[in-house]
Amino acid sequence: MKSSNFVFAIVVLLCMSFAPSISMSAEGWVDIKDPNELRALYSNKTFKGSGWVGHYRDDGKGVLTPDGGRPQPRTWEVKGDDQVCVAREDGAASCMHFQRRSDNQNVVRVTIIGSGKTFDFTVEDGIPKF
Repeated sequence: MKSSNFVFAIVVLLCMSFAPSISMSAEGWVDIKDPNELRALYSNKTFKGSGWVGHYRDDGKGVLTPDGGRPQPRTWEVKGDDQVCVAREDGAASCMHFQRRSDNQNVVRVTIIGSGKTFDFTVEDGIPKF
């Protein structure tokens, strides 16, 4: 092996060993496993999904409005390091894991714990008064 190829190989190996470890699927999704990042995801943010819009305040309250429907109050809280639980007024709740697109931080994927169902939505800063 030429000495220049050997040096290049060593540099590549060193760079790989110092690269931060990121949990990312082949599809380009990065797991959100930091409670502070999850709180920031919900704090004064608007979520836009297929057939619905949600608005969530930093005080743990929110509202989800289906297209053509009436607003439905919600509460939310971070549990552990890697999930958010959302409850409706009637007490029904679900907890979820979150991922962000590696190429667009405003696109989020949710996996509902228990059912494994997933859905994607976009996140925008700001909310209306409610």
